[in-house]
Amino acid sequence: MFKSSSLFISALVLCFTLLVSGCGANNSDTKNTADKPGTNADSSAANNATGNKQDNGQEAQTRKITDARGEIEVPAKPARVVVLHNGALDDLLALGVKPVGAPSIVSVNASFPAYLPGTDGISNIGTVDQPSLEAVQALKPDLIIGIKASHEAIYDKLSQIAPTVFVETLGETWKDNLRIHADAVGLSEKGKELLAVYDERTQQLKKAIGDRIAETEISLFRPRDNGIQIYLTKPFAAGILADSGLPRPEAQREDAFSRNITEESIADLDGDAIFWFSRDTAYFEEKVEKSPLWATLKAVQGKKVYHVDWETWMSGNGIQAANKVIDDLFTHLGQ
Repeated sequence: MFKSSSLFISALVLCFTLLVSGCGANNSDTKNTADKPGTNADSSAANNATGNKQDNGQEAQTRKITDARGEIEVPAKPARVVVLHNGALDDLLALGVKPVGAPSIVSVNASFPAYLPGTDGISNIGTVDQPSLEAVQALKPDLIIGIKASHEAIYDKLSQIAPTVFVETLGETWKDNLRIHADAVGLSEKGKELLAVYDERTQQLKKAIGDRIAETEISLFRPRDNGIQIYLTKPFAAGILADSGLPRPEAQREDAFSRNITEESIADLDGDAIFWFSRDTAYFEEKVEKSPLWATLKAVQGKKVYHVDWETWMSGNGIQAANKVIDDLFTHLGQ
């Protein structure tokens, strides 16, 4: 009986030993697989970080780009983009991407700029200065594009809704902005193509004007409701003039955005040609145009004063508006 008991106990010990060894082997295999590079978990994380294809051949869900705030992770192929300024609306439409939401320039629920085709169906989310966070959130975007100079204060709230890409500011940086906009929606090469066409057009304009270009100083100004705003070298339209080789009058070469004057300083508006734009023409018609000083300007005397579209020259800030400005310059100077 003692012998039978001993055999029974030995059998139990042997079974227990085999069971423990098997479990240990399984645990070791699991650990080794998890630690090996190239496993599904690691490759997924790595590919999401870099924007490369995953090991299973599928496209990664996100990419990293650089915007005005630094490096940011965005959807690889965003499908519902909300833009917070007209430059982004302009650029994305040119890139073939239709945002689900965009702001008005002037007032809430105003129409989108007339020069932009394809805006039907885009939801209005307020104005550039005061976008509605509730309206943005209701659209369930997977990407938001704004301006650091205008929207930094609400960045945290925006980024809680969706990844938020910022350009630094508007104006002379519009070409850099287009690059960021194109990168954000995964169309960098298309953005480069659009800029290449624009650059070619500026060269064509230079050739069309020819030797007259050095003697064609362009004055830019905006009549407001109580004064005159001279546009200097930083605005959107001023950058296009620079790209086209067109000089500015000495009084307008300051490295700044604008300077305000009254009708007593109308002489500062003079140039070989004057281009002006405004949402409200009353001040120009009542104060500027009727001033005796206005009649003394050489552009006025030479009948080279051109009233152009404020939506493109003043508020466009995108590639389509830039080409509209080039169109106007060809019309008035390229003959």
